[in-house]
Amino acid sequence: MNEHSINNILTKGIWYHTVEYNNIKSKGTFDYTKIIDSLNFPRMDDLEVLDVGCSDGFFSMYFLKNLNAKKVTGVDINKYDGSIAFEVLDTYKENYIEKYDERNDFNYLIDDYKILELKDPNKFNFLKKIYGLNMDFIEGSIYELENIENHDVTFCGSLLEHLRDPVSAIENLYLKTNKMCIIDISNTIKNRYVNLFRPYLKYTNSGGNFFHYSEKAVKLMMKNVGFKNIKTLKRYRIKIEKYGYKIPHSILIGYKD
Repeated sequence: MNEHSINNILTKGIWYHTVEYNNIKSKGTFDYTKIIDSLNFPRMDDLEVLDVGCSDGFFSMYFLKNLNAKKVTGVDINKYDGSIAFEVLDTYKENYIEKYDERNDFNYLIDDYKILELKDPNKFNFLKKIYGLNMDFIEGSIYELENIENHDVTFCGSLLEHLRDPVSAIENLYLKTNKMCIIDISNTIKNRYVNLFRPYLKYTNSGGNFFHYSEKAVKLMMKNVGFKNIKTLKRYRIKIEKYGYKIPHSILIGYKD
């Protein structure tokens, strides 16, 4: 493969996560590379994983390379054509269409993508190609998983805040889970007592984010759709690289049986 094109996409492309290839790092909005091993994900030996809201495939790659998953199927609503990649109300659409068009690095890296035989700027497929990973991408919504086969593990990272209907979303994860479901909640409620002990949901806006959640709220949703033995794997904070401040996260796990 053309190393020059790979390096260009890594260093000049638009990335949600920081990824590293041959000591070259992408400029991600979030850099998990230093903390990912401390997040207490369980081993996934020979298990098939459904990564819903997979974004650029950072976690999918980690599950395969570090946790020994057998295969990962990534699902994301992003069509990689400059259109909006999450739910917004009609009143916000024009602003977000403009924002997403600006973030479409295919406009200026088209030659590099074509050299690598990639038809769009989908970073998930980029990582699949350069690392030779056993992972496949499906364009789709968390609300429309009915045509996807069940997987041993379902994972949903930093997606709930962007959803109008988190209960239906978690129920759909349950229906596609054979063994366990892992949900990473982004921007949990900052009040520690509320976050840990109250089933609290805070409406924030109807642009790119709809709600902030307490751990208790998401655990209750998981319980009511059928998950059992629900617990917290890790609480952590991660910096938004562009702005320099950290936001709180919680990783929860629930089991089918």
